[in-house]
Amino acid sequence: MKRFVEVAVKTVYVADKPYTYSVPDGFDVSVGRLVKVPFGKGDRAADGVVLSVFEQEGLTEVKALLSVSHFSIGEKGVALANYIKNRYFCSLFDAFRLLTPSFSGKGAVPVFEKFVELSSLDGEKLEPKSEKQKKVLDFLRKNGKVSLETLVFNTSVSRSVISSLEKKGYINIVLEQRMRIPNSVKNAAKSVERDNELNPAQKKAFDEISARLGSGGCHLLYGVTGSGKTHVFISLVNKVLSEGKSVIILLPEISLTFQVVTRFCGYYGEKVALLHSGLSRGEKSDEWERIERGDARVVIGTRSAVFAPVKNLGLIIIDEEQEHTYKSEMSPKYHAREIASYRVAKENALLLLASATPSFESFYKAKAGIIGYSELTERFNSQPLPKVLTVDLGREVYSGNTLSVSRLLAKEIDENLKRGEQTILFMNRRGHSSYIACPKCKYVYRCPNCGISLTFHRNDGKLHCHYCNYKEDLPFSCRECGTETLRYSGTGTQKVEEQLLSLFPGIKILRMDADSVSGKNSRDEILTSFGNGEADILLGTQMITKGLDFPNVTLVGVLNADGLLYSSDFRAYEKTFALVTQVTGRAGRSDKSGRAVVQTFSPSHEVLRFAYKQDYIGFYNDQISLRKSLLYPPFCDICQCVFISETEEDAFSSADRFIEKIAALLQEEENKDIKMSIIKPRATSVPMVDGKSRVRILIKCLDVARTRGFLAEIYNEFIREKENKKVSVSVDMNPLTIL
Repeated sequence: MKRFVEVAVKTVYVADKPYTYSVPDGFDVSVGRLVKVPFGKGDRAADGVVLSVFEQEGLTEVKALLSVSHFSIGEKGVALANYIKNRYFCSLFDAFRLLTPSFSGKGAVPVFEKFVELSSLDGEKLEPKSEKQKKVLDFLRKNGKVSLETLVFNTSVSRSVISSLEKKGYINIVLEQRMRIPNSVKNAAKSVERDNELNPAQKKAFDEISARLGSGGCHLLYGVTGSGKTHVFISLVNKVLSEGKSVIILLPEISLTFQVVTRFCGYYGEKVALLHSGLSRGEKSDEWERIERGDARVVIGTRSAVFAPVKNLGLIIIDEEQEHTYKSEMSPKYHAREIASYRVAKENALLLLASATPSFESFYKAKAGIIGYSELTERFNSQPLPKVLTVDLGREVYSGNTLSVSRLLAKEIDENLKRGEQTILFMNRRGHSSYIACPKCKYVYRCPNCGISLTFHRNDGKLHCHYCNYKEDLPFSCRECGTETLRYSGTGTQKVEEQLLSLFPGIKILRMDADSVSGKNSRDEILTSFGNGEADILLGTQMITKGLDFPNVTLVGVLNADGLLYSSDFRAYEKTFALVTQVTGRAGRSDKSGRAVVQTFSPSHEVLRFAYKQDYIGFYNDQISLRKSLLYPPFCDICQCVFISETEEDAFSSADRFIEKIAALLQEEENKDIKMSIIKPRATSVPMVDGKSRVRILIKCLDVARTRGFLAEIYNEFIREKENKKVSVSVDMNPLTIL
């Protein structure tokens, strides 16, 4: 009987369905196998993945597979891809792309290297006459198999000496794959394992979490900054590894991987694998292979590491679980927390969420008993939380100080410098000046693609768009009226750095923002340098606000705490509280007491008052009733639909048509059980993308299969209709950023 396969083909969303192909004799096919198939006009070769294999008679006029790859994601991978497709409004093939860096079949080429080992003849201890040859054999007897390069370097012999030994049968030279292990793992693997004794509160949390290992469920660990959550992580990892299982640890920022990898490699050496976007293609491919082979059982990485193909998964830890970086902004718009929850349920593992400022959604579930809960309410070394000093920026400006650094903060920095202690300063804007305007005609230089103001960068003398990376030369006169005097307004990290050097000549400042960390290992180098005491001040954007632990940092400065406080996002207060709490918590984490200076135009704002005390539970209790009365998460889910068109009028019209389609379908009898509330269309905060206008609507609903299926049906119909052909639409359930 002839064999056939159903294949998911790389195609657009509206054409995403299984396609049937016949299997030529001799082709080894199985579910999850990558194949090439003839597809579309001209039968072009397209990538596909086998969804099922079956035998049938009488099936004719079916095209045949072109080729079969050795690569497969297996049945588990296909099941996960289907989950992603159904949840995130994407094609099945888009989901497959997430599951491995080599999925396209064009992965990095392996690197092979010559290794030298003793042969069986060495057991007879036949000593050659040459002293150089003896030196080589002695080195191999002591060190075992080593690379040829290592052998030549350490013995200082020529390759001809080694070749002669091979000919005589004393040694074997073999070609083996050399794994491209990231520098941060190789260097950290040399660290010395440290003591990990738990205090009573940590031990209680460890016991509570350990009891849920293997349950397939979720547990929240709430702990104030500096409470020693990482100590609990290490004890849990030790337990999971002792049971022959593996662990995935997710972090919100690449910059955080350095300190975490350094610490974990001190315990587990090269059993640790690192996965993030800063790795080269070769490094990522080899790390993935080490994980697949089971050589690495502790995976540390950012969002995409949740897909790591670990052997026998036992635990996934998501640190700083509330962070928006765990949600992809590109299709598929998955959330790492949801993927992790799916994986642990399927593999009988445990998902541990951890933070000093958990998301309202997670804390609500914990308090309702839907997920487990443990807490650490004091710092592990019994040090008090940092003392917070506030500066009213309104009064500061009124008194004549136009610098970004207030008089109080400058005084505190000066005291730190005299004591030889370090300071972290947070400024949530990179560049020099945030916008350039003409004082005469009020013209503001904006990005032609996005419509947002361009930021001046002094390092290259250009205007930059921080959204799409558009650049243009610095103007010398107004583009509109020709006025030669332009006004530079707003402050970024580059201007703050200039002001600090003017206030404190000769100090060493390290700046950490998207401009300074563009190099491959630049993040690690900056943090290593600061950790070694080679700088007095670490100045940076959000990448320095969480997770960093430097014993000599006793002062943190928040230069403007109001950046998020008054945005239109319903999570504005939650994000501001988390940001201020996390960054002030970087101070006083060792045996020295810490303090923080928070500069704000709203020093008495209720959100900031809770943040000064790191009173998350008080803040949550204060805000949750408001969330409930306004019907926002965690009491409902939010679906964000964005419409992109040539003109703003067309974008608004397409949004209106989408709403009309929803309203019409909701009136049908079979859809009466679906409850939705639609917030009317409005332009997004970044009004354009690639020069096209953007409009969004928000839909309050319940994120269940019934709702997602309903929205997927509308989405499919909408993009098929002729009048919408020039409109681009994206549907995102529970976005962490409201556009």
